[in-house]
Amino acid sequence: MTTETKTAPKQIPQRSDIDEKLTWNLADIYPSDEAWEKKFKQAKTLIDKAGEFAGKLDHSPQTLYNCLKARSDLGLICSSLYQYAHLNRDLDNRQSEYQAMSDRAANLNSEAAAAFSYVEPELLAIDEACLLEMADQFEKTDEYDFYIKELIRSRKHVRSEEVEELLAQSAVMARGAESIFTMLNDADLKYPAIKDEDGNDVTLTKQRFAKFMESSDRRLRKDAHEAFYSVYKDHVNTTGASLASGVNRDLFYSRARKFDNSLHAALDGDNIPSEVYHSLIKTTESQLEGLHHYIALRKRLLKLDEIKMYDLLCPLFPERDYEVPYDQAVQQTIEALQPLGNDYLSTLKRGFGSRWVDVLETEGKGSGAYSWGNYSVHPFVLMNYNDTVDNMFTLAHELGHALHSFYSNKTQPYPKAQYSIFVAEVASTLNEGLLVQHLLSKATDKLDKLYILNRHVDNTVGTFFNQVMYAHFELDIHERVERGEALSPDMLNELWGELIQKYFGPELSLDDLSKLKWSRVPHFYLNFYVYQYATSYTASQAILDKFLAGEQGLIERYLKLISSGGNNHPIEQLKLCGIDMTTPAPVEATLKLFADQIDEMDKLTE
Repeated sequence: MTTETKTAPKQIPQRSDIDEKLTWNLADIYPSDEAWEKKFKQAKTLIDKAGEFAGKLDHSPQTLYNCLKARSDLGLICSSLYQYAHLNRDLDNRQSEYQAMSDRAANLNSEAAAAFSYVEPELLAIDEACLLEMADQFEKTDEYDFYIKELIRSRKHVRSEEVEELLAQSAVMARGAESIFTMLNDADLKYPAIKDEDGNDVTLTKQRFAKFMESSDRRLRKDAHEAFYSVYKDHVNTTGASLASGVNRDLFYSRARKFDNSLHAALDGDNIPSEVYHSLIKTTESQLEGLHHYIALRKRLLKLDEIKMYDLLCPLFPERDYEVPYDQAVQQTIEALQPLGNDYLSTLKRGFGSRWVDVLETEGKGSGAYSWGNYSVHPFVLMNYNDTVDNMFTLAHELGHALHSFYSNKTQPYPKAQYSIFVAEVASTLNEGLLVQHLLSKATDKLDKLYILNRHVDNTVGTFFNQVMYAHFELDIHERVERGEALSPDMLNELWGELIQKYFGPELSLDDLSKLKWSRVPHFYLNFYVYQYATSYTASQAILDKFLAGEQGLIERYLKLISSGGNNHPIEQLKLCGIDMTTPAPVEATLKLFADQIDEMDKLTE
């Protein structure tokens, strides 16, 4: 008698299994949970004192300055309280105590906003000339100058003190849709096991799914695709309801603040004309031939009778594919970013050596990757590193954000330190572009060049074309709700399918599970966020061209850009490096470069 032996699924590491140097040192924010509680009580005391300035802001410049400074001091504490709790929660979403601390910190932030909600209505009751004159007499005239000017610009969207207090108090409720989606997506969803390339049972995770999508084994890609998206299909009513709730939240705030629509409300904070958004979509969709050509080229090189969505990320030249251990990725990133200068490189090395990065995937850890700056200490980067080339590029990407935060926080006063996402993605995608050029310079033959060129093309698809398509989807669903229509799962699936077919062209064979991808995109809860990846990518490519051309003085101008925080509107900040995003020129240049690269790949592989 024989007994069948099955290989046990590979287990996800626990936090205790990870070398400390590959983890965050959150004691840099607070040395202990007890210290966090002490700071929490201090913040509550500051909230209680917020009313001392109410009704007195027009009395003197000193009173006004003291009020704004007290609010900034409280905001700085609240942001650190929330970050400490949230980062701890992201390390293990199963630990309820940090979820509770995150909720308490979020509630505290709402209390703080409500306590100072009288500020904008009182300031806007002051004559503009008088307000500007008072600001000129502050102790530090370069601290709140941009805030005052922006307040005057946004005058018609600031409501009465009573309404502002209600809007501030609604913030916790407004996070409901995103919180529910996050808990479902990161904590509650359970993915099945599938057979890997060697026939071993492997439990799917988001990171393993991403890695399998880059596998040369089509059977594995298909199995991973079907198993992964079947989980989202089983929960599509929940994700559809949560996304609809998020869109209704955006609509509520846009109408409460008297904007024309949700898009206008989302772009107004950075003074981005709505035409920039519409032009991005229109310009891109008028020139999709290059992307269609690429799908046809992929189909030919992969020798497929039909090409599916799960065939779009695997390497076209697997014989040149390789794994990249984390230490090697760090070294490659440092080498690639040398054009940014010695000061940038020394800061980068400090970050790698001082536990700014939490590197590996562990049980219960939040998925994906992000960078989160802290004004008082340093940025924190979350990774789920799994030794792929893609993860090496993600590391370079997130370190671009991290150093942007570092330089802005180092240079700007707290009220002007927070930069716009519109500018942030320039720093991250420029790092990726420099890494591409570094690897191309090391390519020793045609296949090496094709492999890296293919990686850059795929990056353009993911960071530019996909994000423009996402932006179209987001605009469409908001406009439907503004017209009084409902967002059903069937409608969302249909819209997503139509856009996939439009962007990727007639060669793509679309399956029903691929229409569900909208249901797992967390960025759709961030109110017209994704378009900035595309616009920033085009801006970063333009800056990259300047670096490659050896433009004199560009390092200094670039460091000035990433040190400028939020001291101006992002479109004006980009002009520091000679980029004008109010014209279609950067988008058109990106589209042309992409089409030329596909033509080059086509010729090299004939």
